Amino acid sequence: MHKNNGFTLIELVVVIVLLGILAVVAAPKFIELKRESRISILSQVQASFKSVASLTHSKSIIKQFEDGTIDIDGNTIQIKGSYPTGHWNNTWRYALNIGKEIGYTPTNQTCTKNDLCGVGNQRNAPSLPIATTNRGLVLVWFEGMKLSDLCYSYYYNDELGDFPKTGMVTDGC
Repeated sequence: MHKNNGFTLIELVVVIVLLGILAVVAAPKFIELKRESRISILSQVQASFKSVASLTHSKSIIKQFEDGTIDIDGNTIQIKGSYPTGHWNNTWRYALNIGKEIGYTPTNQTCTKNDLCGVGNQRNAPSLPIATTNRGLVLVWFEGMKLSDLCYSYYYNDELGDFPKTGMVTDGC
């Protein structure tokens, strides 16, 4: 008598059903971890915005000037009202100093060049929770996303000498 060593159809169906149940249970947890990870990174970007603003403000007080340029880590960045301007190419692409230089990305485009993309000199952004009066807004978002996906950090210098506003929009993370 010849004995088969394979799986029966019932055993295969049971395994497929169990894998399906595991996928349904595990997928939401994985998606939530991805969201939490993105929010954590945006929080770190926001903290960097605040740190650089405090550092440049201290340096500008010591040097007794409010507007001009200042050197940070070998890079010259623009200062307005004692704080970094809201310009990307002349300020934040160097000031963030995350281990590599992040080039400018237009606001309506998907981020494709780096893990993070940035733009400055903006007046507004989708779902921005603060009011802006000039072009002092800087935005940082993730690769594979657009600003309209509502997952970004922001920095806003109103250029009046007040501490810049920083924050995050995380609805789409």
